[in-house]
Amino acid sequence: MKHIRTNVFEENKRLREQLDYKEKQASEWQNKYYELLNELKKTQALLRQFLNENTPSSKLPFKNNINNTEKEPKPRGKPIGSNGGNKEAPENVDRKIKAKLERRCPRCGKIISIRDIDTRLRYVYDAIIKAIVIEVEEEIYPCDCGEFCIGTHPDIPKRGMIGYNLQTLFTELKFNFSGSYANISKFFDNVTNGKINFTPKAINDSVGRVANKLEPSYNKIEEELKNQDFANCDETSWPVNGVQWYLWMIVTSNFVFITIQNSRARRVLINIFGEDYHGGIISDCFKAYDNFAKWYQKCWAHLLRKAKFEAEKYPRKNIVKFYEQLKHLHKEMSDFLRENPSKELRIEKKKEFEKKLNQIINYKHWCKEAQSIIDNRLKAYRNHWLSAIEIEGISLDNNLCERKIRNSIGWRKMLGGHRTGEGAKQYAIIETIRQTWKHQGKYPYNELLNVIRN
Repeated sequence: MKHIRTNVFEENKRLREQLDYKEKQASEWQNKYYELLNELKKTQALLRQFLNENTPSSKLPFKNNINNTEKEPKPRGKPIGSNGGNKEAPENVDRKIKAKLERRCPRCGKIISIRDIDTRLRYVYDAIIKAIVIEVEEEIYPCDCGEFCIGTHPDIPKRGMIGYNLQTLFTELKFNFSGSYANISKFFDNVTNGKINFTPKAINDSVGRVANKLEPSYNKIEEELKNQDFANCDETSWPVNGVQWYLWMIVTSNFVFITIQNSRARRVLINIFGEDYHGGIISDCFKAYDNFAKWYQKCWAHLLRKAKFEAEKYPRKNIVKFYEQLKHLHKEMSDFLRENPSKELRIEKKKEFEKKLNQIINYKHWCKEAQSIIDNRLKAYRNHWLSAIEIEGISLDNNLCERKIRNSIGWRKMLGGHRTGEGAKQYAIIETIRQTWKHQGKYPYNELLNVIRN
């Protein structure tokens, strides 16, 4: 058999070309890998904006399968067969009406005898929106000093053609129903049969004058916040002229305060409370609140929501057990607080609850999802989860503030925030006063009318 002699130089060249090709191919695949990895991270970040622990359960792609405890939705209203839900008889009646029978039965045509007719009372609640025009004859006097004196009347505003009742109605339609000025104008034109019509600009100016009248009260509430023993805090995104601003809400035992700022940083809190706030903050684990107040209570509702979200994503991991233990501990603490315990008992029970929480934290075999919650929340804010056990008057969660901030979400969804900073300021002023009245058990419409009149 004849052997073919191989040229060493040609063989080296061939092998070098193969090696270069392999290296080029590996480099291309590596670049593609990093491109896909970068794209995956962007997709995950975008997905997390819509799918996270704060996503409503109705919008989750997976169902609650923890211990198979799915519940049927509770039907609205009273159960069939229960007593009616009518109101009690009113103390005052504005109008009395007699509803008379026809003298024949509508089904069989039988003539009804007057002697057989009985009566019963029922109450109908109604309301009338009636537009009125007031002619005002004003006394005027141009004084020698240069002052132009104009007569006044308690039922008539000093300026403008929109009366006190209508100013209050426009403000309530705007803030209670998140209506646009254009729709409010159409609504009022509709209910008055075109008798009186105001342009959206006129209604906007009217609401602006209401905000100006309420601004001193708003500033007073802001000053009072520094003296409060504790405050529930929360914030949410708020577009202003297409730019991302933030609505901050602060709820105390007496006040509700709203400010809309182009920042989500700690300086907003410092501007409100000052550098050295002596009280406590009830909030979620947002870092802007760190190292600011004297004490903290972190929100257990956020903690449980996060644990439940991960448990539903990974039902086969022990994150489910982790969630169940946290939920059981939270229920035990909530039941304890409902008993309105004494100061001594609070201190004693806090030690017991701390021991149980530490047992959960120190367990060494949690899955990475549970361990992530422990490291980033429970350990990072280790001394801030049980303040409500010792301090009277506060809750384990921040639900008080969260429920109130939802009243503003409708505005953001319907109207998309504000187009100007001035509009955002007017909203903060009026909604602060309205929410404070509600918080104090008052009726915003009547309170607003009294303030505008006086």
